[in-house]
Amino acid sequence: MNDIAQIMLYIQIATVVGCLLAGSFFDLVKREVSDIPWIVMGGIGIISTIIFIIFVEEKNHYGMLIGINIGVGILVSVLLYYTGIMGGADAKALMALSLNTAIYPFNLELTSLQVYAYIPSIFNIFFNWLLAMVIFYPLPLLFYNLYLKTTGLKLFENTTANFSSKILMLISGYLTPVEKAKNRNNVVYSEVYDEKKEKWEIKHFIQVQEVEEEEKFKKEIEEKIEKTKRKNIWVKVLPPGIVFLLIGYIVNLFMGNVLFAIYHFTL
Repeated sequence: MNDIAQIMLYIQIATVVGCLLAGSFFDLVKREVSDIPWIVMGGIGIISTIIFIIFVEEKNHYGMLIGINIGVGILVSVLLYYTGIMGGADAKALMALSLNTAIYPFNLELTSLQVYAYIPSIFNIFFNWLLAMVIFYPLPLLFYNLYLKTTGLKLFENTTANFSSKILMLISGYLTPVEKAKNRNNVVYSEVYDEKKEKWEIKHFIQVQEVEEEEKFKKEIEEKIEKTKRKNIWVKVLPPGIVFLLIGYIVNLFMGNVLFAIYHFTL
């Protein structure tokens, strides 16, 4: 690969890391991310990719890899967004990311595996993103809830839930005083009040909600909290998806898909 093509890949790396860092900051602090980082990432990705293809040797080979990467990235982003599994900012970031570093920039042992001639980079980033979510999201919540249990707190004393719902709640949220929940913008109430039964019930959201919907729901629940004098309530932590996407991207640069890396080392 000639110098100009290699420089284009380095430009893409710097752009992606910078935009994901900016997106991560706003995702953590404000819970809302503007489209600016994704427009910048996508724009620079398109320009640098065109220059890369012009100057790189084996244009057909690299062009095919880039095309597959973009196609898979757009397809996965749209599918996950419209099924509600991924929020709007996460989907836009993944889509813009597919326009960058479809080719592994470093000649490392792991990222030079033959499997990467068939599996697009964006898929490996997405897999690493999911893995990071599993490691850094449910497990700490489970341990925290088990700790609360050891302190003598009756976790489900004032709410109705079946066994499977309780298990899901233990790995996706935690019980907290309502006063603390009111002052946090990165949690969503996970209980609803049934007026007919006069009971609180666990509520699991299947789809990612928009911020406006979350605020409306939160206001309604807080009215019920005041009415019933509720002291503690289950909430779900909203995972910072952009942060995990940044982790998945960096891991992919140096290791590729974590699953393939583990398989490679265990052969």
